[in-house]
Amino acid sequence: MQIYIADLSAYNAGYLKGEWVQLPTEEDEINDALLRQSQNGKSDYAIHDWELPFKISEYTNPLKINEICTIIKELNINESLINHIEYAYGIDIKNTDYQTLSNYIDDIYTIEASNDIEFAQNYMYEYYYDQIESLPWEISYSIDYETVYNKLEMTMSITQDQEKNIYYYSHH
Repeated sequence: MQIYIADLSAYNAGYLKGEWVQLPTEEDEINDALLRQSQNGKSDYAIHDWELPFKISEYTNPLKINEICTIIKELNINESLINHIEYAYGIDIKNTDYQTLSNYIDDIYTIEASNDIEFAQNYMYEYYYDQIESLPWEISYSIDYETVYNKLEMTMSITQDQEKNIYYYSHH
């Protein structure tokens, strides 16, 4: 995770002057970069580029970005999980503290699946294995998992990490 802090005075004068800062880092390192890119506080700075698992703007506070990056690293959160948290709980991760994020993560479950139907099958077998196995095969093989997925989607938040074939889901 990193941000590119640019000197706005230099940028407005037609040339690029700035530096990449690796995150998370010590607050002093960010403050020093901000001083270097704002001519010791005499001009403005902006974040002109970033490699982060969450959205920011060029004027997002770099210290807040660093704080979120620290939390992300400590809780081992990836971009797909951030997207799920923001979707499922209707929050902006930048406005959330460590304890709240930790509580949300405790309420999120995962199932490996490459598509919605496989998710529904795996979900049903995880929670209802005994009941499904006790059904006659004619019935157990007739379960419409597409409908099951649609019903599950109505009652919980479900997102997919397509790179890892993992679905995140939350009951709430």
